[in-house]
Amino acid sequence: MSRWLEEMVGWIILAALVTGCVAQPAPIVIHEDRLDSIWVKFDPEAGAGHSHPAQLTPEQMALVLRGVWVRHRDIVGGFGFFGDKEGAPAFLASEIMRLAPYLSQAFKKASPRDMVTFYLTSGDPRQGKLVTSGGLFLRNGHLYVILANVRTSPSSVQYENTYEFDPRDDPLLPIARRKFTVGFTPDSARVPNAHLRRQQEYERYVDESKLLVIDLKQLAEAGKSSTSLNPPAATPAR
Repeated sequence: MSRWLEEMVGWIILAALVTGCVAQPAPIVIHEDRLDSIWVKFDPEAGAGHSHPAQLTPEQMALVLRGVWVRHRDIVGGFGFFGDKEGAPAFLASEIMRLAPYLSQAFKKASPRDMVTFYLTSGDPRQGKLVTSGGLFLRNGHLYVILANVRTSPSSVQYENTYEFDPRDDPLLPIARRKFTVGFTPDSARVPNAHLRRQQEYERYVDESKLLVIDLKQLAEAGKSSTSLNPPAATPAR
């Protein structure tokens, strides 16, 4: 074999090895139809690894989803509120019902190198198709929720976007980056972002306006307190 041919074979082998290293595993499909997708995806930013697989019940996931709210930013008027003074719920009741069981399944199948992602669509008579998408991972009892889009139109135009695109294949990609900020109720269960800024796993997710970190133990305690303050009504005697 000539020296030139040997070098060519060497470059081909090297290219194949590099390509193999760069290629990411295919996502694990938990649920997918023409409207929604819930996947377990390889997380290149997992660092030392997440606390997966994890046993999170559909009830726990529903409690988390119910607590997430968004404060929308209007291009002209600055920040404005939809609904009460805290903002608008990020997830509709119907979305929580169909999403929570799938998220619970996904965390059971996720590895320490994976993230759970979701992509939901809904329709609006005026705006047409709307997208809600993002991802979640668990780290040492803290649930990280990245909310990239909330009922956002693929044709949204705000500062950077002048074209339409659909983030189904990349649910963490915001259609319009400055569209809203996120919050959580009860506030006692939210870990302030300022407390996490020096931690490596936090630094990799830089858009604070789209990130929530929730202490699941504190959330459970808050749920118990709420139940004790508002006990269920007694069943009438027959």
